[in-house]
Amino acid sequence: MRIGEVAEQAGVSVRALRYYEEQGLLGSMRTSGRQRQYADGAVERVRMIQQL
Repeated sequence: MRIGEVAEQAGVSVRALRYYEEQGLLGSMRTSGRQRQYADGAVERVRMIQQL
């Protein structure tokens, strides 16, 4: 799942996702084109981070 998709489904900004990554709260893999790719559970994790 791409960063924009996760942001939209979780109701947060792309900038917030990048911040969570910088803080070590969320991880992603990079495609060969250097785009972030998130696991299926990323939306749930972001929602949990928001609640905390």
